[in-house]
Amino acid sequence: MAADQLLSRTLNPRSIALFGASPAQSVIEQCQKLGFTGQLWPVHPTRETIAGVKCFKSIAELPAAPDVAFVAVNRHATIGVVAELAKFGCGGAVCYASGFAESGTQSDINGVELQQKLIEAAGEMSLLGPNCYGYINALDGVALWPDQHGCKPEKFGSAIVSQSGNVGLNLTLQQRDLNLAYLVTVGNQAVAGVEDCLEFFINDGRVSSIGLFIEAIVDPVRFARLAHHAAQRHLRIVALQTGRSEAGALIAASHTASLAGRRRAYEALFARCGVAMVDSPTELIETLKLLNQGGALTGNKIVSLSCSGGEASLVADLSEKTSLRFEPFGDEHYQRINSTLTELVTIANPFDYHTFMWGDRVATANTFAEVMNGPQDATMLILDTPPRDDQPSDSWTVAAQALGDAVAKTNRRGVVVATISECITADVRAAARAANMTVLQGLQESLAALDAASWLGTNMPGELPATVSAPRTTKLIDEAEAKTILSRDGVAVPVGVRTSRSDLKSSAEKVGYPVTLKGLGLAHKSETGAVRVGITNADELTTAANQMPKEINEFLIEQTVTNIVAEVLVSVRRDAPVGWLITLGAGGIYTELWRDTVCLLAPSSDVEIKQALQKLRIAPLLNGFRGKPAADVDSLVDLIQKLIDAALKNELVEVELNPVLVTTNSAVAVDALMIAETR
Repeated sequence: MAADQLLSRTLNPRSIALFGASPAQSVIEQCQKLGFTGQLWPVHPTRETIAGVKCFKSIAELPAAPDVAFVAVNRHATIGVVAELAKFGCGGAVCYASGFAESGTQSDINGVELQQKLIEAAGEMSLLGPNCYGYINALDGVALWPDQHGCKPEKFGSAIVSQSGNVGLNLTLQQRDLNLAYLVTVGNQAVAGVEDCLEFFINDGRVSSIGLFIEAIVDPVRFARLAHHAAQRHLRIVALQTGRSEAGALIAASHTASLAGRRRAYEALFARCGVAMVDSPTELIETLKLLNQGGALTGNKIVSLSCSGGEASLVADLSEKTSLRFEPFGDEHYQRINSTLTELVTIANPFDYHTFMWGDRVATANTFAEVMNGPQDATMLILDTPPRDDQPSDSWTVAAQALGDAVAKTNRRGVVVATISECITADVRAAARAANMTVLQGLQESLAALDAASWLGTNMPGELPATVSAPRTTKLIDEAEAKTILSRDGVAVPVGVRTSRSDLKSSAEKVGYPVTLKGLGLAHKSETGAVRVGITNADELTTAANQMPKEINEFLIEQTVTNIVAEVLVSVRRDAPVGWLITLGAGGIYTELWRDTVCLLAPSSDVEIKQALQKLRIAPLLNGFRGKPAADVDSLVDLIQKLIDAALKNELVEVELNPVLVTTNSAVAVDALMIAETR
């Protein structure tokens, strides 16, 4: 049976068995509060009732196999209960207890082994957890949730899966008017995980957007397939990913390990999958609200309306951190707007329309309609409303109604934005809801949400990422051997030979001056004085060799590349489980100084690589800066593609070319660091 079908019985049950006293009582109360109409069957060996509901003494006494069970007993008892439920034909279980794999192997009882026993006990039965807070299905009145929450019955809305129970709880308590259809926590993901929940959400037509609060994706290829499926159904995904430290880098020998840590890998994965990333729970909420009411934006052109120059300036300043564009009005558009205003109003975007028409719904709507009847993808109205009952706010409501009138007249996208999140009243919400407008709360969060929604509107899922496995043990390949491997696979490297101290001169003559001399056996040669570039004769060669560390016995002599336009870092690295991470950036001595990098996942098309290169700060050098010749970008892209092929073909752990020297007619890898998996 498909994973989403297994979860269907678990997440949309008609009968629920409950184990444990206090948590079971809370689940019963929360189900009743949310309007659950199915059967509640608490199981307890000594209690007659829990929360007023009749108890059963054992699983065997239950009237039928339950669709799902909430198991809130200690971790050892959990295994026995789950095993008995599986034999009884139960559809699924939520395992509340902790002390499993998340506790590691250092305690008196091995949590990892205990979790494996739980998996075996579950058999074919679906299971959420262990170390799982439960879930809420607000569409069907189900709350396997042993605590308070903020959900209310819904007919449609966002579905969120969270690896954190407490963050999940916090998300339900939001006062931002998000329709929350599902909140599912997955804990340790021993059986069912993020991808299973995602598949279930995609196949529920009542779900209008999907949010993720996650630390990691277990199966990136499956995740990518599901993202494709979601996008085909016009259902988009927003992710808040935590645990982004650099500690997950595989090795410290390369620049890439410090430049492209865990966050960059997930950024590349989510970009490939057409999944928008946000940085906080409030940004996640605001973005999901936008998607629920109108879907993704069609682009990134925004017009901002406010009755204050200060608000207009604030919008302009904060939007610099986004990809949103507040473009000037065209001449014809300007004239139409101007015809609705007095001569004292300056028309610009962001647009301070002043307060001359404040409280006049018709006049305000006329101006707003002319503003909205333009090429922008959305129009935002800055509107902070007095929130207290003793502060009349009718005229603010009129402004929201006027925007709604303009939306109805133009059939364009309008949103109301409160710069301070709590400054919104029920009347303004009602006016927005009547016009199918979203109310966004907090200016910075609102701009982030608009940015994410506009990104989703112009970015669909791409090619599936290549599968990758983590290496067991690794070894460093010296540069001479690394370049032999690369050359064999078509990656351009300088003509060169491996040689000893005694054969330096004859080797240099074979290669042809000018040459570059490198000592072998070191990861970072320049820091130890083990590289000299542009040697033009035998005397310079002898001097250079004598100045290098005495312990170096083998050298690499290569032709020196001249007429360089730009130095570029190119690397391909296994980043399990995410994929093969491609990092492009400023190369040579500027790599860690500028930290100018962009990341992709393999495979990537030539177009995607060229677009990535144009995002770098060094892109002007590649394009021909201040009249200087342009680099041979086609040769650079060809080198990158061949490096990707070589890395995957040879199952390398990492290969970093730094720098690749790009000239007007070539791209050559002059330095190579290669790490392979030992067999």
